[in-house]
Amino acid sequence: MDKYTGKRLDGRYEIQELIGVGGMAVVYKAYDTIDDRTVAIKILKDEFLGNQEFIRRFKNESKAIAVLDHPNIVKVYDVSFGDRLQYIVMEYIDGISLKEYLNQQKEIRWKEALHFTMQILRALQHAHEKGIIHRDIKPENIFYDGKQVYLFDFDIARNYIENQKRDTTVLGSQGYAAPEQFGFYQTDIRSDIYSLGVLYHVLLTNKLPRDYDLQGIEKRIIDKMIAIDPQGRYQDVKEIIKDLDQLFHIEKKKEKKIKHPNALPGFRSGKLWKMIVAIMGYLLFIWILISFKIENQPISQYQYFVYRLILIAWFIITLLFSTNYLSVRDYLPYYKNHRIVVKVLTTIISWLILLFISIIIGTLLMYF
Repeated sequence: MDKYTGKRLDGRYEIQELIGVGGMAVVYKAYDTIDDRTVAIKILKDEFLGNQEFIRRFKNESKAIAVLDHPNIVKVYDVSFGDRLQYIVMEYIDGISLKEYLNQQKEIRWKEALHFTMQILRALQHAHEKGIIHRDIKPENIFYDGKQVYLFDFDIARNYIENQKRDTTVLGSQGYAAPEQFGFYQTDIRSDIYSLGVLYHVLLTNKLPRDYDLQGIEKRIIDKMIAIDPQGRYQDVKEIIKDLDQLFHIEKKKEKKIKHPNALPGFRSGKLWKMIVAIMGYLLFIWILISFKIENQPISQYQYFVYRLILIAWFIITLLFSTNYLSVRDYLPYYKNHRIVVKVLTTIISWLILLFISIIIGTLLMYF
């Protein structure tokens, strides 16, 4: 057992359990006996109590969050900076980090990725209006409680300083930090925009931009967010919110075209001409199925039954792939978020493989 669990800090906070360990601090779930609420307490590790740089960063986090008041930013309730114990009392979020959520889900839908990104954008907009740059946007620093996300961990956040050429310290998380965070220029709101662009890419693909070339309607927005030169990026989060709003409406229009997503192909849009064509197609297939015969060869009724099963399998497979019924093509390997050529090849190869498998199964049923 660690040294704090089961103890009471300053006669007020009852430490219940350890819930997180970071590079310079540990986080506990605790009960505030005065305000009658559950809180999270971040305690600076003992080995850093004599390190002025870590103490400065720890105090900096509490100061940064204290001036922020936004539903998507973890709140600070209390601080204590003693010689032998330093801690920050924060809002307790009953959830998991986005990193853990991504590991559980593997892939998330575009709508959910957009929903998360828009919430973080609004949190950053509030922070930027207060002059605070987070500088460490990544899945580990965002909590999700099943309903909304919360930005936290402002320990390397800083205020923008006019006319300063570059940051005095090089800090940030590899893969997410903007190039200027490694000493090239001063960081500003565009540095957070870069990191959020990387995060948005990860939410859509579960991979960093350097490891995966995202295709699709989101690519233009993300490429502008993660431009190497800050001048080539969005200059304000409001611009991104505007573009993502447009993206959402475009995707929603696509969804509206399918009024009945679980209906048979041809009936999902509710358009009369499509339903007529679909009915004719289904009737044609039924006629082919009933009239199917093999001339000049003795075939048993059982073999005719198996042949018809193979024809039905071919029809269903072709129908599913050609109409992308229930987004079946999204589950194919090397399909989602790939180039159109790769998507076509993946679809054709998968279709042929399934047809071949149906023939093998039919053959086995016929002769065994």
